[in-house]
Amino acid sequence: MRRASLVAPLLLIGIGLLFLARNVFPDMQLLDYLAKYWPLLLVVWGGLRLLEILFWAATARPLPMYGISSGEWVLVIFLCFVGVSLHAVRGFSAWLPGSRIELGGLDIFGDNYDYPVSAEKPSTKAPRVIIESFRGNARITGADVQTVKVTGHSTIRSLDQASADRTNQQAPLEVDGDTNEIRIHTWQNRVSGNNRRISADLDIVVPKGATIEAHGRSGDFDVNGVNGSIDVNSDNASVRLEDIGGDVMVEVRGSDILRAVKIKGSVELKGRGSDIDLQDIGGPVTINGTFNGNSQLHNLAKALRIVTPYTEFSAEKVTDMRVTLGNLNASDVTGPVRMSSSRSWDVSLANFTNSVDINLNGGDVDLRPGLLPLAKMDVHSRTGHIELALPQAAKFDLTATSNRGSVDNEFGAPLKLEPTGRRGATLRGSNGGPAVNISTESGQVLVRSASAADTALPVPATPRVPPIPPAPVKPPVPVEQ
Repeated sequence: MRRASLVAPLLLIGIGLLFLARNVFPDMQLLDYLAKYWPLLLVVWGGLRLLEILFWAATARPLPMYGISSGEWVLVIFLCFVGVSLHAVRGFSAWLPGSRIELGGLDIFGDNYDYPVSAEKPSTKAPRVIIESFRGNARITGADVQTVKVTGHSTIRSLDQASADRTNQQAPLEVDGDTNEIRIHTWQNRVSGNNRRISADLDIVVPKGATIEAHGRSGDFDVNGVNGSIDVNSDNASVRLEDIGGDVMVEVRGSDILRAVKIKGSVELKGRGSDIDLQDIGGPVTINGTFNGNSQLHNLAKALRIVTPYTEFSAEKVTDMRVTLGNLNASDVTGPVRMSSSRSWDVSLANFTNSVDINLNGGDVDLRPGLLPLAKMDVHSRTGHIELALPQAAKFDLTATSNRGSVDNEFGAPLKLEPTGRRGATLRGSNGGPAVNISTESGQVLVRSASAADTALPVPATPRVPPIPPAPVKPPVPVEQ
C-alpha cells in the first residue's frame, strides 16, 4: 500500500491562504511576493518530506525507496520554470538577459497608462532651454512669446494600474530655472526596474530667439521656427529641423533619419544612423560618422565635408547630391572636390568647377564637367571603369592610362593612343588647358565628346520624408482585475 504524504495538502492550504489574502487585501502585491519568494515553496516542501522520513525512521516504519517520486520531480521542474519566468517578468532577475525579458514581459502582460502633463514658466526673449534625460517624442515650436510652455502626456507601460500610478508620482514633469536658462525635467531616470517603462510625448512652445539643448535616450525631436542654435544628443533619435536661425549640432548613436531644412547657420552631424536629408543650408555642413541609408543634400551654400571610417569627401558648394551605399551622384558642384576611400564607390559628377581629386580603392567613375573652362582633374580607381565626357571646345592637357584594360578615344584630336605593355594603353593629348590625369590599374577608360544629355546626371528622384504629425492624446487605459 502506497504511503500517504502531508506535503501536498499543506502546500494547497498555503497557496489557498495566499490567494485569500489577495482577495481580502487588494493592495497586496501578490505577484511581486511570489516572484521574489517562490523558492520558499521548495524549501518548505523539502523540509516537510524530510520530517516525514525522520518520523518514519523514528517509529521503525519502512522507508520509501525514493525521497521524491517521479511525478513530484515533474512538479518541481514545472514550479521552477514558472517561478523563474515570473521572477524575470516582474523585473527582479539578474541571471537572464534583462532587456529581452523586460520587453517580452511588458509587451505581453503589460498595459499602457497615459497621464496628462503641463507646465509653464516665464522667460526672456532668447532663453536657453535644456531638456534633460528624455525618452519619447518632443515637438518644439518657436513663437512670439516670453514663456516656455510644455503640454502633452506621459505614457507608462506597467503590469498593473497601481505600479503605473506610483511611477507617475516618481517622475513628474517639472520646469525650473530662471528667465535666462530654463530646464525641463521629466525625471524618467528615477524609474528603475524592468517591470515599468516610461516615455513622454511633449509639445513645447518657446520664444523664437531661444537656444535649444536636448539630451535624450530614445524618441524623436522635431524643432521648427527657432532662431537660436540647436544641440541634440541622443542614444537613438530621429531629428527633424526646419527654419532654424542658428547653428545645428546633432549627435546620435542610432537614427532613422536626420532632416534639416532652411538652416541659416552651420550643420554638424555626428554618430551612427540611417538616412540624412539636408536642404537650403546657409552655413558649412560637416557629417562625421557612419550613416548607411540614403542621403540627400540640396542647396548647400557653403563647404561640405563628409568623414567616415573609410571615406572622406569635401566640396565648397553643392546644389544636388545623393548618396546611397556605395554610390555617390552629384551635380552643380563647386570645387575643389576631393574624395578618397579605401572602399569601392561608384561616383558620378556633373557640372563641376575648379579642381577634382578622386582616389578610390575600386568602382566606376563618370565625369561630365559640362562647364568651361575645364577644371583640373586627378582621378584614380584601382579597379573600375572611368568615363570622361569633354565639351568639344574644352582646353586640356590629358593623360588617361589603364595598366590592364582598354583605353578608348571617342573625342578625337588632339588625343592619341599609345600602347603600354601587353594589356595596357595610354591616351595623351594637349591643346593648352589644365592637367587632366585619369588612371586605373584594371578597367576600361573612355574619353568622349559631351552631348546635350550630359549637362545633368540621370539621378532617380527619391521621395521626400515628411515630418511626423503630432500624435493624438490617448485616453486612460482601464484595468481589468
